[in-house]
Amino acid sequence: MHDGPDVPDLSFPTLEYGKYESPWTLRPLLYVGGAKAHSRAVDEMISNGKLGQPLPERVDLVKGIHEVIHGRLVGGGSMPYAETNIRQMRLFFSFMDNLGRPLSLEAVEAAYLQWTEALYQRVHVEKTLKKISAYTMALNVGGVIDEFLERHSPIIGQSRLKKPARRKTPQGVKAEKQNLQYSFEFGHLLQDICDGLTLDALWGSLPVILPLRKGGKLEEWSGLVSAESRVVALRNSRNRRYLAKLSDENRAAWEADRTLRTRYPLVNLRIEAEMQMFMAQTGMNLAQAHLLKLRNFSYASDINGWRIKERKNRRGGEVLFEIFREYRAHFERYLNWRRSIFPDAEELLFPLIRRGGRSDHKAPRFTRIQSTCGKLGISWVSPSSLRNTRVNWLLRRSGDPDLIAEMDQHLKQTLHTDYETPSLQRALGETMRFWSQTDPTIARTIATAPGECVGTPEPVLSIPKDATHPDCVHPSGCLWCEHHRDVDSFDYVWALTCFRHLKIIEVGKYHPPEKSLRNHPGELSITRISEKLHWFKETNIVRMAWVEESLARVEEGNYHPDWIRPIVDIEGSIE
Repeated sequence: MHDGPDVPDLSFPTLEYGKYESPWTLRPLLYVGGAKAHSRAVDEMISNGKLGQPLPERVDLVKGIHEVIHGRLVGGGSMPYAETNIRQMRLFFSFMDNLGRPLSLEAVEAAYLQWTEALYQRVHVEKTLKKISAYTMALNVGGVIDEFLERHSPIIGQSRLKKPARRKTPQGVKAEKQNLQYSFEFGHLLQDICDGLTLDALWGSLPVILPLRKGGKLEEWSGLVSAESRVVALRNSRNRRYLAKLSDENRAAWEADRTLRTRYPLVNLRIEAEMQMFMAQTGMNLAQAHLLKLRNFSYASDINGWRIKERKNRRGGEVLFEIFREYRAHFERYLNWRRSIFPDAEELLFPLIRRGGRSDHKAPRFTRIQSTCGKLGISWVSPSSLRNTRVNWLLRRSGDPDLIAEMDQHLKQTLHTDYETPSLQRALGETMRFWSQTDPTIARTIATAPGECVGTPEPVLSIPKDATHPDCVHPSGCLWCEHHRDVDSFDYVWALTCFRHLKIIEVGKYHPPEKSLRNHPGELSITRISEKLHWFKETNIVRMAWVEESLARVEEGNYHPDWIRPIVDIEGSIE
């Protein structure tokens, strides 16, 4: 080995790795060219001396980087985020190696700003990198540097890289409905897989036939080549008889071995479907869902569903997640299925069988579901897209961002910034609700004529035949509405007098057809208003003064503000 005696341990021994995964270490960062070398070959290159000796000036710097990343992991940080930090830190070191510039604890800030300037050039001059990619890389690397240098202000603020504004493209009604249709089709497929892969189907003969609600069927051969593909392969082979006999023997042995060794593809398919279904119901993200442990769950009733806790001897306990009421039967069915297949060995709630040596702590890629979607011509919906669709659907149905933010366990600002998608359909609905509450011709909350009402047009029993029927549109109809009420005020009497004056002008300009005996409907309105004014005049001295003052104002051309415009329009000017 070519490590010096002062080189610290830069590995991450607390992590669990897959069978074929290389353990993480920051030791290559101590060597010129080590950051660029492949992780599986770099140890051999160091042992053979191909990378030379470790650079002593880098020891304190790499040690500080290791302490930050390892400390985050010990504190509960996610492995994917740490892996991203290490990968981007290798890019930073590789850039400095190519320039041949020194990299040490004292020079790291200047080196970082030089690297961010190169990223800026790639974005704005060379056009080979997206703004968000450059900013994200600089933010992650800068965050590690800020932490081990104990800086009071982020170093990325000294660079020319700025967080690009996220411009959300609004969706039209057709596009929004289409996106929901894709999500519903994908959800139906998940349900069909969960319903079809029962224990009997799993341990039964191959292929497993899963009927689909949209029509057709899904054939699952659990690792075997389908019968059609086998015929094509034998047809193109020279040793057809020998290969056919060998294939028959292998297929029979595979089908006869009804254990997880041969049926794990079917198990993984249902677990992937169940995990997607679970995330759609709970709103939990993938990083949390795939690490959930199987526990002795208890159900606490909630307004919209169930709160799931771990059953303990004492009351209380932390709420693990929440589900809708209808999902409980489906979830318990999965738990029974899962316990039957993994009675003791696995503790994860979704224990995928990983034959390739991949670590259980790494999130699944849903390769089985994606392959099935490809075969059936159904659009694949990723967990992040599924979560985004769920949030926007709930937001559109409820119209309550505070409630949806609480349900999905993030801030209201995060909901609007990162999840909410502008929706033309929702905007049209909000616009209609606004005008229905503010436009007096639409809102049925105030009378269109002078007075008050409850907004429900209903004619009185004694309404004349030719009178205008109440419809909350024509003011004359209010005069014969069961719900119309007079207001005991001078303003009302003044408005009522102006309304009668308007009707008098209308009747005066009316020219009936020859030999027509039908009177203008406005005459009935004039009579009705006159009766109301007569009642006000005869009841007491105060109301009599209101009527006399109103008549005088109309005579002078001093009209009520609500009626001045229609009167002026029909008269032409104010005399």
